[in-house]
Amino acid sequence: MLKKRIEWIDIAKAYGIIAVVFGHAMASGNTTNIIYWWHMPLFFIVGGFFLKPIDTTKLEHWKKFFNKRIYRDLLIYFIAGIGLILLYSILYNKDWNYLINHLSRLLVGGRTLNLYTSTFWFVNVYLLSITAVTLLISTVKSRWIQFAVVGLGLFLSTCYDKIDWMNLYNYQTMPWNLDIVLIAAFFTYVGYLFFHTNWKWIQKPIPITLLIGLSLGLIGLYLNNQFDFEFSMKSHLIQSSEPKVLMIATIPLILSFTVMGISYLTSQLPIGLLLSTIGKHTMIIMYLHGALLDMAEQAGIEDVVVKVMIAVVIPMLLALLKQPVAKRSSIYLQS
Repeated sequence: MLKKRIEWIDIAKAYGIIAVVFGHAMASGNTTNIIYWWHMPLFFIVGGFFLKPIDTTKLEHWKKFFNKRIYRDLLIYFIAGIGLILLYSILYNKDWNYLINHLSRLLVGGRTLNLYTSTFWFVNVYLLSITAVTLLISTVKSRWIQFAVVGLGLFLSTCYDKIDWMNLYNYQTMPWNLDIVLIAAFFTYVGYLFFHTNWKWIQKPIPITLLIGLSLGLIGLYLNNQFDFEFSMKSHLIQSSEPKVLMIATIPLILSFTVMGISYLTSQLPIGLLLSTIGKHTMIIMYLHGALLDMAEQAGIEDVVVKVMIAVVIPMLLALLKQPVAKRSSIYLQS
């Protein structure tokens, strides 16, 4: 069968990664809070789109899953991490103790990763989440029970503030932000459920209009101090004037699906080609943007938009130059 790319998914990923870069380039405030509501949940939702059950009793199926879904990202994680830690050490003239300390953090992962590797926690949690959700949908057949499991996990994640009983590199965290999987698996499963049902409703005018209106309404209420909601997955920050589980189970989903609907509309416009190209290279942008933002700042560039353009365009060009012909990993729809 021929494989046809779903362009709006790449565009949604482009909006997500641009939001990630903007969130790190801007000073904290209402705008960054709103960006944090949805940018990382969106990536976990998309990560669930193409998961499928496997036969958990057969070792070769797990090997195939590992080789297809885990191995490449894990390899790039360590290669990119080592390279960026070395780069920071050279640029800031750090000693061997710093180098050894931060290289060892790649094994522990999660919140212990900072500076040029601060976004690498996403890879940790993403790999754990797709593995957990694959195991869930492979061993539990009822979708109601599947949803109940991830829903319970989400509820448990709102019952505490930090992992105060474990301290790693002076951070209250678990290795690879393991506890954040309780949140990420919920979004990943929602993505799986969405894409394995009638997902094409997201391309229809009425749902898109309703989602946009609902999102604008939520943002308007927030800006007018009608409710409070702060959400950061990496640091397990969930602050809300309303029940936490209710807010985290609704607002990120509403905004993420709104972005998907807007992405479909964008795919009908000329700019869709540029955005879909960005969306095909989100991981290299995720890896490199922290270093590029820092170097742009060190070069005296203060304009946020210019810094974001540098942090998005340079990694994309590097990817295009490195693999001008080679087949790249992508998201497909069987036709």
